[in-house]
Amino acid sequence: MRIIELGLLLPLLLACGVAGHAVSSRVLKAVLWSWAPLATGEPESAAYERHVYHTSSRAMLEVAAAAAASGFVLWLAVATGIGALAALALLAFAGALGLDLLRWERVAVSANYLWFQRGWRSTVHQVAMENIRDLSVEESEGRVLTLRRGKGSRLVRLKVRMKDRRVVALPKTDLATGAPSVQRVAEQLRLRLAHLRGKAGGRPGLRPDATAEAPSDQAVQDDELRIALLRLRRNASAQQLARMAPPT
Repeated sequence: MRIIELGLLLPLLLACGVAGHAVSSRVLKAVLWSWAPLATGEPESAAYERHVYHTSSRAMLEVAAAAAASGFVLWLAVATGIGALAALALLAFAGALGLDLLRWERVAVSANYLWFQRGWRSTVHQVAMENIRDLSVEESEGRVLTLRRGKGSRLVRLKVRMKDRRVVALPKTDLATGAPSVQRVAEQLRLRLAHLRGKAGGRPGLRPDATAEAPSDQAVQDDELRIALLRLRRNASAQQLARMAPPT
């Protein structure tokens, strides 16, 4: 009987470790972003971040494994009756949160700058709008297991091309949950770039930079098409789940 109880308790505590981390991480990141936003001196108009349990990334899978490990250590404490293991489980949980923050990637755009950071307390990169030539939204296949979607996850991110031809690849996030936020950042960037080029073109004695191409209609249409396809996928999934549900 004891073995059966412990067998049933194990998956429950593993799930508690993951769920507890997911909730704590979301709250902690919201507080940290409010306390230390990426943009300094001007408000952020749009932002996105990499999600742990959705994004197909080895770094994110390791964070999820660390959260589940805290639940496993707590199960060992219950199974063996060793109280010190409960304290160790709490340390493992705190370690999962710490690892999550060290690998936290986020992007923001303000009136005059694009900002991004790869890891809490790491360098916040600041890119001036006048140095950006154009941008694109890039999708790719995820090849690493995720707890939410297995291996079926797709990734999305922004790629920004500078006037000196360098390409800045911004952090990736899950397509299904992060695409709207990525799209809002892209739209804000395009609006700011168009505004700056319009100001440069309207000033006497100034001409728009010949190397600074305005975003093409095709690029905008491609991004809109990606979002439309995402909505179709979501609707198709919802309809499939509705057909699979047993009649009441």
